[in-house]
Amino acid sequence: MIILGLGSNIGDRLGHLRKALALLKSTPTLNVQQVSPVYLSDALLPEHAPTSWNAPYLNLAIRCETDLAPLELLAQIKDIEKKAGRLPELDWGPRIIDIDILAWDDLIQYDEKLHIPHEELHQRPFALLPLADIAPFWMYPLPGPHQGKTAIELAAQWGTQAPLQIKQIQQRIDTPQLVGIVNITPDSFSDSGQFFTESAALQHVEQLILSGAEIIDLGAESTRPNAHAVDPEIEWQRLSPLLQTLCSLKSTFIVPPKISIDTRHACVAKKALESGADWINDVSGLEDETMRRVIAEQSCDVVFMHHLGIPFDKKNILPMKENPVFHVYQWAEKRLADLVRRGIDASRLIFDIGIGYGKTAEQSLALIKHIAHFNTLGVRLLVGHSRKSFLTPFTEKPASERDLETTVISLFLAKHNVDYLRVHNTHDHAQVFKVNNVFGPH
Repeated sequence: MIILGLGSNIGDRLGHLRKALALLKSTPTLNVQQVSPVYLSDALLPEHAPTSWNAPYLNLAIRCETDLAPLELLAQIKDIEKKAGRLPELDWGPRIIDIDILAWDDLIQYDEKLHIPHEELHQRPFALLPLADIAPFWMYPLPGPHQGKTAIELAAQWGTQAPLQIKQIQQRIDTPQLVGIVNITPDSFSDSGQFFTESAALQHVEQLILSGAEIIDLGAESTRPNAHAVDPEIEWQRLSPLLQTLCSLKSTFIVPPKISIDTRHACVAKKALESGADWINDVSGLEDETMRRVIAEQSCDVVFMHHLGIPFDKKNILPMKENPVFHVYQWAEKRLADLVRRGIDASRLIFDIGIGYGKTAEQSLALIKHIAHFNTLGVRLLVGHSRKSFLTPFTEKPASERDLETTVISLFLAKHNVDYLRVHNTHDHAQVFKVNNVFGPH
């Protein structure tokens, strides 16, 4: 059993950690078995360190196996750090990514290149706490008062007395990223317009981020069945105050969120991007030429969704005799090729299979069951299944009470390399992913 410790305190810290994990998983000589929760902690600094070094870290631990010798693994880790973007840094200085070998069964190795385990591991809660999450019964092998104590015993000594401020956050790097839904509309199907005012919406956004969201998706036009189209000027009037507030507050969050704008109107998308939005989520699948030009001129990520009409008309559905997976895949393949041809790089594109949009419940379920097939498109995948009507075969509850069914399906999607889950209840998802992680491998 080998435990690696990962840390980052520059830029998109979760993104750097996620990239390092992907590189570790793609290493043939390494078998990743479990990933710990993520911890936020103060930087451990030497005396007289520059104030610019005092940037909080995100830390986690990974349990893995390898047939390599310790120095061979160390060489591979250094190579992975470079691929993940690590630059030459001063000792103790801020870094994009840091990967250390924290423990290796009961091995004790001390030479000029490697210390296993680190002699101060028991004094570093930012390394010890995540280690204890995934290897609670690992025993500290170094001679002294801590020898023979388990990781969980060593972690317990800190309680609230850790020398550095440290706490576990809800965001993870080994599950799909959670896209929190914020409907700034009076007629949303799932929340009855309760976030229509700016103050209510802002409070909801803060809760979504604290409970695990990495992307906040703001929408000011309902696309539920029989919804009325909203004039772009009214849509922007609804969006603008909250978007500007969020952009100004972004850096104050523990995990600064990416801000997505759910719109099919090119003029709204352009204004939102100029105001600081990071994503455009176009439920009309970038079918509008003006929208495609706006996106091609920007560098933002963009979600394009399969549909048969916006707002959704219950009478307009996929042919019952046609394979829905084949139909949607073909549509996505053609749209993807067209978008790339128009200058939108595939690395910016995220495909949404459009659960409920022009599909029966059975067709939506078929798309979910075969979601892995869409990985061959070569772009990231987003699924927006939260609380939708395709869940009615499983429950008679109203939309606002379908979180249990939503989360069960999310667990299935998480096992099939879906990159993003667009959901209403990020708290329940984060908790379920956390419990599910205990029963790895992953």
